[in-house]
Amino acid sequence: MMTYSTEIDTVSIQIDCSSLEEQQGISFMLCRAVTEYNKVYISDNIFTKEREILFNNNRLGKIRLGMNPIWNKSDRQHYMNYYITVSFYGLKSHIGILDNLSIGCLFAVCGILNTFNINYVFTELDVCLDISAKIDNVLAICTTKLSRTEYHLVNNSFYSGDTVYIEKISKDKISHNSQRAYVYNKAKKENLNYPLTRFELKLQKSFFKKELDFATIVNALNRYTVMYFPNIYEKNMIVDKYNSYSRISRRDIERMGLERHRLRPDVVKIERFINNLKNYRLY
Repeated sequence: MMTYSTEIDTVSIQIDCSSLEEQQGISFMLCRAVTEYNKVYISDNIFTKEREILFNNNRLGKIRLGMNPIWNKSDRQHYMNYYITVSFYGLKSHIGILDNLSIGCLFAVCGILNTFNINYVFTELDVCLDISAKIDNVLAICTTKLSRTEYHLVNNSFYSGDTVYIEKISKDKISHNSQRAYVYNKAKKENLNYPLTRFELKLQKSFFKKELDFATIVNALNRYTVMYFPNIYEKNMIVDKYNSYSRISRRDIERMGLERHRLRPDVVKIERFINNLKNYRLY
């Protein structure tokens, strides 16, 4: 029997600091909180200039310090902004010990910041649907397209049979897009002994222009229709119908009967996760 779940796989936050001293102090505090509450260690990567959060040589996350000039319109002066970014990738790899440690470290970071009322903003969030089926039985399409964004035709967006890219984005512009989505063989990536396909929506830095807005995240998810088909023939019929339209209206979607196959994300779970991060305190 096919089952599926909604997961958060990546979270990145940024802390802006008023001085180099404040940046160094908060960075030290974050590293101490992460290592004190979890069985991990911090290692400086001399090549990337990042501090990596590691467990048995598995990278759980990274801490990066940087600075950039900011133009102040009121007095027409440049000011130096010092910042810290903290990123955790692979919060749901389906490797239990690594997932638990990653979540623990993320909550330690947000917990210490919340405890001392240090402001931070979200800069990256990956929302996923993990489906207990082979990739051939899963179809994801964008039914509400963004302007100035190109999309692959559904039937020729495959890459090596293991990943389906929905948006058509060149490598040099990937980091500048506000959002992008794809489907891939999660079982193969993690060497799992059971079928698992993941639909992943990446919400990137330009998506979070203001304070994290849960309604905006839901709207981004609703742009896509993720479906499961026990019958490959029926899936191919939907693909052919979809590609026959130059533009898709809501009425066209209803005619194609996509809702019968649709897998819906658990938006309550996403909201609860984000609220828990915002409200968690270490003491």
